[in-house]
Amino acid sequence: MPSWKASIKKALMPPLPGAAAHAMMAPRPNQAVGSRHNKEDGVQSSVLILLYPTREGIKIPFIQRPVYQGYHSGQISLPGGKNEDYDGNDWEAALRETREELGIDTEAVEYLGQLTRIYIDRSNYFVNPQVGYIAAMPVFKPDAKEVAEVIEVKLIDLAIQSKMTEQMQHPSGISVEVPYYDAGGKHIWGATAMIISELIETLNERLPDWVSALHSYNAHISRGSL
Repeated sequence: MPSWKASIKKALMPPLPGAAAHAMMAPRPNQAVGSRHNKEDGVQSSVLILLYPTREGIKIPFIQRPVYQGYHSGQISLPGGKNEDYDGNDWEAALRETREELGIDTEAVEYLGQLTRIYIDRSNYFVNPQVGYIAAMPVFKPDAKEVAEVIEVKLIDLAIQSKMTEQMQHPSGISVEVPYYDAGGKHIWGATAMIISELIETLNERLPDWVSALHSYNAHISRGSL
């Protein structure tokens, strides 16, 4: 994927669409009951969009959280979590969290870029999305305490979907319209969907033919060696 990978790396250079792309997949109304926290006290965290080749095409791993008493119970998200003091930067934090949650060797993961930081009011977290690529399909050994299921989704399936929405009940009692991506019958919504929206919109704006190129690349790897 040398030329395609280089194109993505170039496309991810700032400025990025940021809030405009986030808004396309943001729940409406997006701050149903106003802010719950002071953003200045927000916790820094990082997640990883990991691209890798398979016989079916380029995929991204998502994780479904176990059911527990917490804000993200049962939700589908990207691997990641809170930045620790010993993490050198957001990229290192995303790699560490991915190792811990998915049990993969991240030594060969190549940095492609980062997307716009997004704030999650409900948990008071700032999320710094990182984008990486690994040439070999990872072997997942997920941490059962952190991950109920690993969900592998083809990048092209996310790119060509029509926007779908569902109604959810906000804790305040307000009905909220929530856009989502379908992942084999599971719904990717909220901040994770907003992050993926920025990736797709960035590629749409800067690489107009990227979907066709990805179709061709997927066909190539399905016929030959990875």
